[in-house]
Amino acid sequence: MSTLKSEPSVVLDACVLVPIALCDALLRLAEEPSLYRPLWSEEILAELRSALTREPFRLPRRKADYRIECMRAAFPEAVVTGYEPLIVTVRIPAAHDKHIVAAAMHARADAICTANTRHFPHGALARHGLEALTPDEFLLQALRRNSASVLDKLRDQARSRGLDLARLMDILGKAAPRFAERIQTLRV
Repeated sequence: MSTLKSEPSVVLDACVLVPIALCDALLRLAEEPSLYRPLWSEEILAELRSALTREPFRLPRRKADYRIECMRAAFPEAVVTGYEPLIVTVRIPAAHDKHIVAAAMHARADAICTANTRHFPHGALARHGLEALTPDEFLLQALRRNSASVLDKLRDQARSRGLDLARLMDILGKAAPRFAERIQTLRV
């Protein structure tokens, strides 16, 4: 795993946007431009909507739409368009994820944050100057770049949910165990 440059652009796969605590953490960190710039496509948002309205979440469509509209409003520049012609050039095992790589290529992103890294082999991404990072890897890199901002954002997230930081890390630990463990050792 390489280290992302400062202020990287990162495509967020739908799978990292589904768990609300992880999505909230990722988007709060994106409010700090030095940490990263989030990117997604309408196709990724459609996958998010579909996942939220199916089992096990079964959110009403209006709630899923509201969440996506809030994301769009907070990060209007995050939507990548015009990548569709690149889809046919992408060679990865998971054909249904080619659009993610194409969007990342078109946006000149630095990485794709995904829980499904096996869908995005290193060799296939490296030739496009991309890498796939798990939420754990991505959050740990953000922490190394600016620990004070990351901790501030996490404390804000915990407060907004009526939790202490330790409880939030218990929740985030499901998606990012090493990151959550590291935060537990850093907090005062």
